[in-house]
Amino acid sequence: MPDPASAAVDIEQLAAMLRTRRAKDGKSLRDVAAETGVPFTTLSRVESGKLPDLTTFRNIVAWLGIPADRFFPTTKVQQETTPDAIARVLQDDPTLTDQTREQLVSVMSQMYAALTIQTRSVKVHLRADRSFTPEAGNLLAGLLGQMEIKLADQDHD
Repeated sequence: MPDPASAAVDIEQLAAMLRTRRAKDGKSLRDVAAETGVPFTTLSRVESGKLPDLTTFRNIVAWLGIPADRFFPTTKVQQETTPDAIARVLQDDPTLTDQTREQLVSVMSQMYAALTIQTRSVKVHLRADRSFTPEAGNLLAGLLGQMEIKLADQDHD
């Protein structure tokens, strides 16, 4: 029977992130142990899916450079918007630089706002060009129509 405490922490995700970061940095368990203050045998047990004690858990997530709450299920009192949820995921991504993270959040937020605020029909006039065939126009019109339907359906939800 699974330990109820282990259900509260996503240990598989922690183990995977620890293994991935260690491999990426080319470090042994002993190297990470020296950097974290966690015995290498304990790190090995965590990598194999064993739940660490609180101090070990804190040292590992600090070494990974990610917030501890990432591994705990949370109950949202306030409904999170899609851009907020995406921004939160990007903030937790250790592979992104701060500048890249900010750029991605900004672009995604602008795109989301542009696509969801429009409630009126938009007419587009494409300049005549030999490469813009009627088939391409029909395909584009179909795609835009599908997008409009999906956005309208989201407004009704």
